[in-house]
Formats: sequence, structure tokens, C-alpha cells
Amino acid sequence: MKQQIEKTQVIILGGGITGLSAALYLAQQKVDFILIEKHKGTSINPRARTIDIRTMELFRGLGINEDLREGGKALAPAWGIIRGSNMLEALQNPAGKITPAQLMEAQKEFKSFAERSPETVCRCTQDISEAIIYETAKEQGSDLRFYHQVLSFVQHENEVEVLVENRITGVQYTIKADYMIAADGANSMVRKQLDIPVSGNGSWTDLLNIYFEADLEHLVKGREFSQFLIDTPEITGFLLAINNKDKWAFHLRYYPEKGETITDYPEEKLVATLRHILGIPDQKISILQVLPWQLTVIIASEMRINNIFLAGDAAHTMTPYAGKGANSGVQDVQNLAWKIAAVLKHGAGDALLDTYPVERQPVGAYYAMLSGELADKSGLINSVLMVEKAKDLIGLPNYGYYSSAVQREANLPFSYFIGEPGTRVPHLWLDESHKGSSLDWIRGQFVLIVNNSEGWRDECDKVEQELDINIQLVTLNEENIRNEWKELTQTTYAEALLIRPDDFVAAKLVPGDLVHTMQSILSQKDN
Repeated sequence: MKQQIEKTQVIILGGGITGLSAALYLAQQKVDFILIEKHKGTSINPRARTIDIRTMELFRGLGINEDLREGGKALAPAWGIIRGSNMLEALQNPAGKITPAQLMEAQKEFKSFAERSPETVCRCTQDISEAIIYETAKEQGSDLRFYHQVLSFVQHENEVEVLVENRITGVQYTIKADYMIAADGANSMVRKQLDIPVSGNGSWTDLLNIYFEADLEHLVKGREFSQFLIDTPEITGFLLAINNKDKWAFHLRYYPEKGETITDYPEEKLVATLRHILGIPDQKISILQVLPWQLTVIIASEMRINNIFLAGDAAHTMTPYAGKGANSGVQDVQNLAWKIAAVLKHGAGDALLDTYPVERQPVGAYYAMLSGELADKSGLINSVLMVEKAKDLIGLPNYGYYSSAVQREANLPFSYFIGEPGTRVPHLWLDESHKGSSLDWIRGQFVLIVNNSEGWRDECDKVEQELDINIQLVTLNEENIRNEWKELTQTTYAEALLIRPDDFVAAKLVPGDLVHTMQSILSQKDN
């Protein structure tokens, strides 16, 4: 039988948070895609538990931020770190507990920093967040093929050809796509097959992720915590709250270098260990899943090889201690999706796609290295350094982009949150109820924010006629909003800010510059 051949614009490899988010952002840009995931469904393990402020801003733009908050409401009170020889004692006498208040106090500018976003950090475990993103994508009619596996791929000059197997039927078929997004995780088959060099610490401390059920709600209610750390001669590891009731995860350090394997930890031994760390000898415990893993920092030297792009863990594998693994992946694909769309739909130059690694690799590499630094000599989180780095960990984009997709003076130091080109568009509340934000103007499209309407409508129309790109024009007619915006962004009455679809300021400009600026941003030649 002749093998089936399908065609699409983008193939997404991987159905975790990064891949599923790529699906939402490509759909937002009206780009055709097929997502391939080898597993039957989304994650059943809670793993990542924190969605940072910037990622919540992105999910706000997709309209799923409140769904995620609702999904994570059971975990929401779980903040702070406690230590001790068992959890029960630590709860009764939480000496040395690191609390959110201490994190805020550690950064004097934290309050003003946090006010620079319409969103706050969200606690939501990965099994819940992936399911929400998956259902959203399915409701939009996305082609999500779970329990299908990529067997091989090859790049041609203008396309990627992928051989896929339906794991239910065994039928193999080929997909030809203009581009491929490799969101296939820390052990990325794509990264390895492309032989992309990596840097970083590699893998070191080995742990067992023990996901279990135990009814502890009566003990922790009103005394919730995020992590309980234990480091004794007998046991080293950390207990994570999952729903503050009956779901928990303990990460136990074990020693393969001494000959230990997962078989040395049968269920009865794990239950006894968990009872010991809980401090409750007769606690009823059910083991749900045991997964070995390693603290790992791996940074790919390239995020683009011709028509293939690495994203998330495939590009920058990090420890969970900075809380940035899943967040960085979502932010990667949000940056990439509009650029792919601009090339496929609007004639943008190929050089626009080169700005993806230029912009995102330094960010991913920074957080990956920071995540490694946050691991102490025992393999536990370094809570002292965590307090020192609090400003970087909450997730506001205190970084900027230097690339050809931004018009700014090279190597000019950034001032964040005031509308400089290369930085995220500033947040300004648009109403007294604090429901609408200036970030809500963007939602995946080019936006021109102007202080007056003189000539700008004609400029936007000219861009649509010549470049086939619709620019949403936001005119600040309300005087108090206009005055606040001018003061916040340090723009004059005549100036405007051009915002990219990923919420970052592309340029500050005056009338007459828009078409040329758009051509420059999109790496197009002047007409």
C-alpha cells in the first residue's frame, strides 16, 4: 500500500506544555500545523507547579489565565520553605521558614516591580495546566495527534519531511512541513540527531520522584508550605505540596554511583521512608508513581538549524529550582509563532527567523545556569540564594532583546517597563476596577499605540496595502489615560510605539516612518 503523504505549514514535535502552547500560538496566527506526541495523553505527573508572571501574561492573551488559576486553587496557599528532621516537627516549629514576605522584603523594589503587571504568579501543577491547554487547543479544532511517534526526519532546502507511526494501528505516514518546532524535551531526539553541541553542568544529583497519596489536610491547613526539606544522614530530599490535601510528591536522593537502582526501592521501603519523613509512623500511604530523574543543566548552542527550531527543554534543560523550565518553553514558542507566521503569510524575510535564537537563547541560558546555581551541595534548593535572586524568579521580563526585529541603538543599556524598544510593552491599568490592561491591546497582533490620531490611520492603511499586514491602531483619546501613558513611556504627543505580536516594543517612531520600520522589523527589502 502506498504510504500516505500529508502537508502542513508547521509540525510540532512534543505535546507537553511547550508543544501545546506552540499549538495555541500558531492557531492564534492562523498557521496550519500538526502536533505529534508519542504518549497517549498529557502528563499524569504534577511536576512543574509554578506559572510565573510573564507566562500568566501570555496565557491572559490567550484567555486561559483564569482557567489556570481555578485549576490550581487547591495549591494556591502553598508558599514557603520549611526544614527539619520530619514534616510534623517542622510544621509545629517552623524555624527558619522562608516565606513570600521574606522574599518581598529581600527586594526593596519588589512592590513596585510587582505592580508592573496585570498578573501575579499562579500555582498550578503540570498535569492540570497541560490538560487545560490541551482542551483549549482541541476546542479550537487543532490537529493534535497523541500516541503517534516520529520515527525519523530529514531536512530539504525548503521543507522538513517527517516519518510518523500511528502507535495504535501501526500505520506509518509522512508529513511534509515548511518548518518543525522541536518541543520534544530534555532528551530531545531532534537535538541529538542534528548533533547540536551543548554546554552547561550536564547531569549530577539523582533523585526518585515519588508521587503519593496521603490524607494530610488536617495537619497542613492554615500552615501550608511549598517545600519541606530534609537532609539527615539517613534521608536527603524534599517534599512538595500538590493539592494541600491528599496528593504529595517526595523527591528522594539516591545513589546509582554506589550501585543503587530503582529496584532497591520497593513499595514497602518507600512507604516506610515516607512515614519517617512525615513523622507519622502509621500514616496510610498509597504510591501512585515513581520516576527517576537527575538535576540537569544542558544548553543547546543553536536553537535554529535551517527549518527546524528547538524550544523549551530541548533547547535549555534546567533544574526545577528556578521554576523556569515550562515558563521558558511557553515564552520561546510565543516569540517564534508570530515570526513563522510573518514569513509564511506576509513575505517577511528569512532573517526574521534568525532573531528567534538571538532573542531567546540568552534568556533560556541565563535561567538554566541560575537553576543550577540554586542547587546546594546536597542537591536541595539553596533558599538563601533564592531570596537573593527573588526579583529574577517572579517572572517579570526584566530583560530586553537586541535583534534586527527591534529598532534600538546597539548595546544601549535597557530601562525596563517604560516602553523602550526591545522591552515588554508597559502595563497600565485602563479602568478603575483594574480589569483592563494595556497588554490586552496586543493579543498576538501588531499594534500601534498613538497619543494622537493625526496621520496614523493612513500610515496603517498603507502598511496593509503594501505589506498585507493589519496593524491594530490604538488611539489614546481619553485624556487621563493619554497623560499617564505619555509619562510612563516618556513619549511626546507626536510619537507612537509599535508593538510586536509577542508584546515587545519594536520601535518608537513619528509619522512617516511606519512602512519603512515594518519592512526593517520583518527583514524585508524596501519597495
